[in-house]
Amino acid sequence: MRSPRALRRATAATGAALLLAASLAACSKNTGESAEEGGEVVSRTGAISTDPKESQGPAPEVQGATRGGTLKIIQQSDFEHTDPQRTYTVNAMAIQHLLVRNLTQFREDGKGKLTLVGDLAEDPGKDVNGDCKTWEYTLKKGVKYEDGSEVKAADVAYGIARSYEESIDGGPTYVQEWLADNPEYNATYKGPYTSGSTTVPGLTVNGDYGLKFEFKNPHCDLPFALSMGTSAPLPQAKDTKLEYDRRIFSSGPYKIKEYTKDSKMVLERNPNWDPNTDPIRHNYLDGVEVEIGPDDAAQTERAIAGGADANAIAYDNVPQSLVSKVQGDPALKERTIDTPSLFVYYLAINNQKITDMNVRKAIGCALDKQGILLTQGGDAAGRLTNNLQADTTIGYQEIADPTGCGPTGNPEKAKEMLGGKKIKLAFMSRDSAFGQQTAPVVKDSLEKAGFEVVVSYIAAANHNPTARTKANPYDIYISNWGADWPSGASTIPVLYDGRKIGPLGNSNVSYFNGDDVNAEIDKASALPAGEAGDDWSNIEKTIVEKYYPVVPIYQNKTFLVMGDKVGGVFHSDSIGTTVYYNAYIKQ
Repeated sequence: MRSPRALRRATAATGAALLLAASLAACSKNTGESAEEGGEVVSRTGAISTDPKESQGPAPEVQGATRGGTLKIIQQSDFEHTDPQRTYTVNAMAIQHLLVRNLTQFREDGKGKLTLVGDLAEDPGKDVNGDCKTWEYTLKKGVKYEDGSEVKAADVAYGIARSYEESIDGGPTYVQEWLADNPEYNATYKGPYTSGSTTVPGLTVNGDYGLKFEFKNPHCDLPFALSMGTSAPLPQAKDTKLEYDRRIFSSGPYKIKEYTKDSKMVLERNPNWDPNTDPIRHNYLDGVEVEIGPDDAAQTERAIAGGADANAIAYDNVPQSLVSKVQGDPALKERTIDTPSLFVYYLAINNQKITDMNVRKAIGCALDKQGILLTQGGDAAGRLTNNLQADTTIGYQEIADPTGCGPTGNPEKAKEMLGGKKIKLAFMSRDSAFGQQTAPVVKDSLEKAGFEVVVSYIAAANHNPTARTKANPYDIYISNWGADWPSGASTIPVLYDGRKIGPLGNSNVSYFNGDDVNAEIDKASALPAGEAGDDWSNIEKTIVEKYYPVVPIYQNKTFLVMGDKVGGVFHSDSIGTTVYYNAYIKQ
């Protein structure tokens, strides 16, 4: 939510799988906001399957899995949202795998193989005319909610409709923007509450099981976008509006038994879930308990100790203070998840204010990226990168540092790039531990090159809204991004299409706008899903080498410990965190 690789679409005989065979990553030891394999190379592959058999249930059995027991997930903070249409954080996405089903979903084996299949739908979708403008979906029959009623196409359409409401904010907006053909997706249709209609322009319900999406422009990544909570079903009669954030109406293998905000969530089995309709999930567990409050150190210590927490996972990653303890204990290796995630951290440069590319490159040349990473745990926290995209992205190609200044920075070379200019930089940093740790490294390394850096620490909750405001007064700030699916289409257009810049809520926090890049984005967006991998990588190279609007710093890692009775939990390459639909408790 991602080393060289290539992606090509191979069309087989009628009825066979239509694969987007890809090498998604070759990761060696050296996320919206993210939470924070060893030295061996991990090969990842991805595919979209249009063979209906791939989308049928039940999901393949997990070797060694046993039924019974409760999985405990310990995390410091509550979910930002649990309402699927509002969810855009990976910890909530992982829980929602257990509670709701979307039109499509990635099936993963925990070893790097991803296959996009139909979840509620019979397959990942039909591109009716081969131009990515008209897509049809047919729902499976017999998929039921927790009360035994059947999931219908109108419920999926209603879920999408409510995502247009301004009060239902927080979730992804790809489908809405594509249907409206406008970044201001709710300028005309404003959702069922405000517009008084459940009819979304461009979306048609055909009987109980059919849906049609009609776009003005090609959107070949629609099957990927529909794997997100935007397409989660909800009968209109069950919509409690803002209160839905507290009690989801389940279509998955579990349902909410109890949810006390900032304290705990308890899930129990949904007796009406039918594994024969589900190619993704299992219900080996009797239930799941999410404990909210303990910090990362307390979580990790408890998972290491086992005992009453032998069934627990420490969600928030091993803190720097315990990295050596965990890495130095061979007995913990089998219950440690240590793998690259999909979040790339970068120093955003406000291109509205820093218009000279030589100055931007001087910033990149001077920056001590290694020093920043060391404050977060060094190799245990991530790996340095020169790329905008994570190495889990289809078509990813490694980019060399265009400044040639190295990972610790080169202040003398940066001074040469500045040509004697004295530049003052307003740097916005979070007042969180992350900000307090990283800001001094940024300031010190840039000032060695002759910049004057004025640091403003602001509340972490206000950092992103400020960065996303076009008129913000800052020159630089650290941001991060995790792709919503393993395609450049969920990174490059989102962060670097200047035509989408508005007064508020911008993901393009560098405020970069290049006409040639925008034109290439349009061309890549019109390609069938899977054929655009190299195109996105070429656009990325153009952005980095020709314009250098941001300074990529590092791609982070998931590094956490589980209790010794936890089985089946693995790191998802599609959403970038641990997932639980294969989880079981060792008996």
